[in-house]
Amino acid sequence: MNNAAANKTGILERIRRDNNNVKLVIMMILCLLVLAAATGGKSATPNQLQLIAYLFPEMGVLALGMMLAMVSGGIDLTVIAVADLSGILSCMVMKELMPPEANLAIQLLVLLITLIFALAVGAVCGIFTGTLIARIGIPAMVATLGASDIILGIAVGITNGSAVKELPPILNQVVNARLFGAVPSTTIIFAICAAIVAFILNKTALGFKIYMIGSNKAASKYSGMNNEKIYTLTYMISGMLASVSGLLMCGHFNSARSDFGKAYLTPAILICVLAGVNPNGGRGKVSGVVLAVIILQMLSSGFALFQNISDYYKNLIWGLVLILVMIVNVTSERRKVWKG
Repeated sequence: MNNAAANKTGILERIRRDNNNVKLVIMMILCLLVLAAATGGKSATPNQLQLIAYLFPEMGVLALGMMLAMVSGGIDLTVIAVADLSGILSCMVMKELMPPEANLAIQLLVLLITLIFALAVGAVCGIFTGTLIARIGIPAMVATLGASDIILGIAVGITNGSAVKELPPILNQVVNARLFGAVPSTTIIFAICAAIVAFILNKTALGFKIYMIGSNKAASKYSGMNNEKIYTLTYMISGMLASVSGLLMCGHFNSARSDFGKAYLTPAILICVLAGVNPNGGRGKVSGVVLAVIILQMLSSGFALFQNISDYYKNLIWGLVLILVMIVNVTSERRKVWKG
């Protein structure tokens, strides 16, 4: 009887903790139904759903990096610049390394080297940003804003603002591949990245420390934790995730430019806030990010079906939704404090 009561209590506690995810699932279903009704069912066709699954990983991988920074009590405004720079440098390296008329094995090997190089670029950018925050003590928003301009400036300087074209076809082929003819490879890549981040946060000492430092920076320091190292590792991982997103964008467009990801910054922050990530740090779950990014991509793809809605209005819509969600979250937190 005691075990049954304990199990019941545990289940209720998990439901309480996952309350935001329940809201997101309900929101996702409502969005699907409303868009299906407004578009005459066009937004719920198999092809449209596959398109959503193909597109959301680019933004979703960026949001995972943003989530890590926000859980630690900071923010990473460099993710777009890192994605663009790593994409440009990696594509240039891939073009140089790929021999003419290479067989499939050689092409895959070059692609693997390109991925490792991209991750290295993202890690270096993340370490640079983390050092500004952790070692020098610059606030995260200011540090990442300045670092973003530096990184983007390097990307523009390398290409003079032009695109890196005529890429080896293997990148585009891998990004556009579909498992069993239905599941986009980009979705699988996003699932791998999400699983890695979830493992780091839930199963490793680093994840515990990221939550700890986000909840109470002073307490984590006095408990003997190396805050500087944790911040640096957090932004390093965020940079590596951004580099993966950069390669996905390059594969999608079959080229590399310094402005591919510029429209993803506000949505990446919105995804985290919608997912229940506390902007002040200490709280956030990968499952919430997964649900939130699907909802936003669903809305974005749904808007594209309405020809009278310009793409320029998307930033306005995302900004309004971000402010609205923040107001709801802040109001809810205040009510909890008053009731407590």
